[in-house]
Amino acid sequence: MQKKKSASQHGMAKPAKNNGLIDAPPLVFELLDVANDGIIAFDETGHMIYINQCAQQIFDIRADDALGKPAVSIIEKDGLLNLISKSFLDPVQSYIWRERSLVVTASRLTHKNNHKGCMLLLQKTTLIKNNEDEIDQIREEFASLLESSYDGIIIADGKSILQVNASFGRITGVSPGLLIGKNINDLNTEDHICLAAVQEVTRLTTYHKKTLTLQRCLNSGSEIFVTGNPIFDRHGQVIRVLLNVRDVTELKSLEDQIKKIATVCEDSNHLSDDKRKLFQGIVAESPSMRRLIDLVLRVSRVDSTVLLVGESGVGKDVFARLLYRLSDRNQKPFVSVNCGAIPDNLLESEFFGYLKGAFTGADVKGRAGLFEQANQGILFLDEVGELPLQLQVKLLKVIQDRCCRRLGDSKDIHLNVRILAATNRDLHQMVSDGLFRADLFYRLYVVPIAIPALRDRHEDILPLSLMFLNRFNTKYKVSQTLGHELMSVLETYEWPGNVRELANVIERMVVTADTNVLMPRHLPQSIKDRDCSDVSRTMNLKRAREALERKLIISALSKTGNTRKAGKLLGIDHSNVIRKAQRYGIDTRTVTAQAREKENSNPSRGRLQNSTF
Repeated sequence: MQKKKSASQHGMAKPAKNNGLIDAPPLVFELLDVANDGIIAFDETGHMIYINQCAQQIFDIRADDALGKPAVSIIEKDGLLNLISKSFLDPVQSYIWRERSLVVTASRLTHKNNHKGCMLLLQKTTLIKNNEDEIDQIREEFASLLESSYDGIIIADGKSILQVNASFGRITGVSPGLLIGKNINDLNTEDHICLAAVQEVTRLTTYHKKTLTLQRCLNSGSEIFVTGNPIFDRHGQVIRVLLNVRDVTELKSLEDQIKKIATVCEDSNHLSDDKRKLFQGIVAESPSMRRLIDLVLRVSRVDSTVLLVGESGVGKDVFARLLYRLSDRNQKPFVSVNCGAIPDNLLESEFFGYLKGAFTGADVKGRAGLFEQANQGILFLDEVGELPLQLQVKLLKVIQDRCCRRLGDSKDIHLNVRILAATNRDLHQMVSDGLFRADLFYRLYVVPIAIPALRDRHEDILPLSLMFLNRFNTKYKVSQTLGHELMSVLETYEWPGNVRELANVIERMVVTADTNVLMPRHLPQSIKDRDCSDVSRTMNLKRAREALERKLIISALSKTGNTRKAGKLLGIDHSNVIRKAQRYGIDTRTVTAQAREKENSNPSRGRLQNSTF
């Protein structure tokens, strides 16, 4: 015959008489002890009188060590202690106990309407670490989605405005911060036509329970569409209205901008259809480039020597070929030579040619030089500043006399050649330093054409980008497009490699991107990393400020690990952080993830968390 278990074996101390819990039969305690939820009971003085096996595991204590002791010596949470006291008001609450998420249900123990203590039911829920960070991340993702919309977005509950994104302010000129929390009926509809449209669309969408669109023209002249979309609860009632505000004027302007690809010509009265085709591949939206095209058109009609100057990558060779196509010599040879790419000991034979047997290793048939090959046409001397001094003397004589002589020959060859030269070096300074002959310089410096750097003609960046995109889409048989955020980054970057760098970047993104819409994350890392280093270079105040803003945002995100905390650190709203990050091509998810990974991998952080002070 089995012996009955004692009260202490059931996790129960010897209680006071007439306690309702203790008067229960032993079978009840056996059932409570195997329950999946934790159960603990306290008497009216706050001393523990019962704890089942599950509760012992939750609190990591043994019944023998806890029974009969006051709650304050066992439980650290103030909230739980309040539940145990006589004054608890909320019988169901949630708590995190040593990384365990609990739902605690409290019940009073009474006998003849007298308080005899309380019992707590501890239900374990799914463990969620770092709840606040998880909630912040969800909020950030929602805010990021809201702010990433190019259209204006308003979320209303039928009575008041809950959310407004920055694009609404950009389109309408009304600050989003002034609208959040505002009653729909209290909007300043007299001064702002857009708010009158918002008010009307919200009312009609809520009443008719369907999507509605209104068209309005703002005082600024912009045309907008305001669309209201109802959001229903499970009973079919409208609980939210999502309003989309689209600037049709801006979209039309953007469409016109996209259509401007590749060809920019002088006024149609001055150019025939045949000559328009000659400008394929030339972009000149900026005033400086339009003036340059006008100069090229005038110079192309004569045979004057032209010196093209400009930084590496600005397109000096492109303009040399344009001069050739526009000139009367366009049916004759165009010979281009890079003066810096030919070894010094071969320059003379390359320029002037040689007879057979003129020197060891010479072609047995002899060879015509570049001047002779370009006769009746154009000779383009690229990187002319790289010519050695000994060859500069002979080049000067050829330009002056309009004749040359092959190596090993005694006869002169008369030339009818137009000279085009190009350099990225300061020939004035080279003349002063004795590195370039002054007489040759002035022979070349008849019509100087200075090609501006790409950073000095920002109006050309987007049309050039679209031209290269169209070219590489055709070449690689793809259909990529430029995202709006990427366009903004391309226009703010300084492009030290000029047009050549832009073309290379567009081609790299076209062949490596994993989506059809090119985004800032597809840019090469070298461009993403050029932030405050731009400030040290010559730039205007706007570019310097943008470069510094980008550096500070990356630094704040790296330190805090999320946009909300970064906004607090920078003293701005987190939505501004998201918007500016998108503008400057900063991948907030990557930066914050790296920051969190770095923080979690810091061993000193773990030791501090596990220490007891």
